Amino acid sequence: MKILIVSVDFPPHTDGVSTVSHELATRLADAGEEVIVIGPTAKGAGEYDSRQKFRVVRTPLYDLSYLRFIPIFFLMPFIIMRHRIKKVIAMNIAYGGIISYLFSKWLGFSYILWAYGYEFAKFQDNSLMRKLYLKIYEKSEFVCAITNFVKERLESFGVNPEKIIIINPGTDPARYRPVQVSEDFRRRYNLDGKRVILSVGRLIERKGFDMTIMAMRDVLKQFPEAVYLIVGNGPFRGRLESLADEFGINGSVRFVGRVADEELLNLYNLCDLFIMPSRTLDNKGDIEGFGIVYLEANACGKPVIGGRDGGMNEAIEDGKTGLLVNSSDTKEIANAIINLLSDRNYAQALGENGRRRIIEELNWDRAVKKFRQYI
Repeated sequence: MKILIVSVDFPPHTDGVSTVSHELATRLADAGEEVIVIGPTAKGAGEYDSRQKFRVVRTPLYDLSYLRFIPIFFLMPFIIMRHRIKKVIAMNIAYGGIISYLFSKWLGFSYILWAYGYEFAKFQDNSLMRKLYLKIYEKSEFVCAITNFVKERLESFGVNPEKIIIINPGTDPARYRPVQVSEDFRRRYNLDGKRVILSVGRLIERKGFDMTIMAMRDVLKQFPEAVYLIVGNGPFRGRLESLADEFGINGSVRFVGRVADEELLNLYNLCDLFIMPSRTLDNKGDIEGFGIVYLEANACGKPVIGGRDGGMNEAIEDGKTGLLVNSSDTKEIANAIINLLSDRNYAQALGENGRRRIIEELNWDRAVKKFRQYI
């Protein structure tokens, strides 16, 4: 089968949609499908593309918000006609979804959509965009919701429930796994004798990194050797740095920026716990549909802490693979961190349960196998 995957987020860019798109393309190609991907330009894209079993066609204007639509609009029909594509997977409704809706009947292909929550929830009260999106969803072959939570939000938005299937994202337990971290690596980050709390993600308001920084004041009273490492970049970084400085704890809060895959694996393995207390920003339609980073940390045998909002309760089994907290309550966040730092055996048990769940349930082989059954 010739399949075109259209995504405005794709490696070397790093975020949840990029990860889903990459894993889907890789495993479909491994299964013998002929896969072409439309993805954005990025530093290091040529080196990445040369290693793949599928072809990637790169488009410009990634940093220009909705203007990214323009090159995709002209390129996508050309590729469909040239390669006689009969099935398109649109990773985001605002780009590949709209274009698929416009051209599917004329060019004779069907399309599938993926849904994460924020991309449609922000138009809940916009009657024009909501009407357009509902037409796009209805004309699709089916819609992949990443959690039950997202499925319920889609239904509330007005999408036909019969169009929706649930495909939980996963991670790769062979890639993210327990490894021994060298003392040289610890010294490079000046972490000798430190208790390490780790966050990984795009630095945006929804992720709750600001709440963790505020919670660190209470954590440091009991664990003065604790260090909070934040991996990633984003528009909220300046606010987070100012917050750490305002609370006088900038020496215990470190911004690492983006790191290479091997470095990220080491950081997951040297941390005592992983945290991302994401919250729902209803006024902005900004919700966390799942959280692949929790799975990556679990796969490395680490306990995780997440917010009760959104779809985190499907990524984290509360009290079994990690802890769920009120993402607006810094005291509760601090208590969860202190709980795991105080009881190493409990923290280890949560991490071991998490890795077992990844191996048995939340992995990409299982997710893509289910997806292929539908296509």
